[in-house]
Amino acid sequence: MSFNSLGTKSDPLVKKTINLLMRNGKRSKAENVLNKVLETLDKDYPGRAMHIFYLGILAVRQDIGVRLKPKPKKRRTRQSFNVYLPRLISPTSGLNIGIRSLLKSSRERSPSTPFWENLSIELLQASQNKGKVVEKRYSLNNLAVSNKRRVHFGIRNR
Repeated sequence: MSFNSLGTKSDPLVKKTINLLMRNGKRSKAENVLNKVLETLDKDYPGRAMHIFYLGILAVRQDIGVRLKPKPKKRRTRQSFNVYLPRLISPTSGLNIGIRSLLKSSRERSPSTPFWENLSIELLQASQNKGKVVEKRYSLNNLAVSNKRRVHFGIRNR
């Protein structure tokens, strides 16, 4: 099974994933890696590879980010501490961040197994709302929610 038989070569999300997978302009290598990932998913779950791919990508997309505000100047009476400012992330940026974090976590998995196998495992776990990337997303959302009262500090009127 290849890209053409799945009909995914023209899919914008697949194109974006290939572009983020690509290193040093080697598009054909990135296509082959993604093709092996989809074949592995299709072998384990027949006819559901693209569904798992989409669910995994949408599960890791970021909606809210946190920016670290530097410590205020030292004062005698006041303790200085780091302030986390929540911020909204645009949908396209959120997809990029999610796909990048998915690729990063699959690269950090066991080096003895091939990268495409690690990526298929990460996609499968993400589609089930499990795995390292989804946990990281939830912890970041919790951090943003716990600091939402500080949002007015980050708004600047121009």
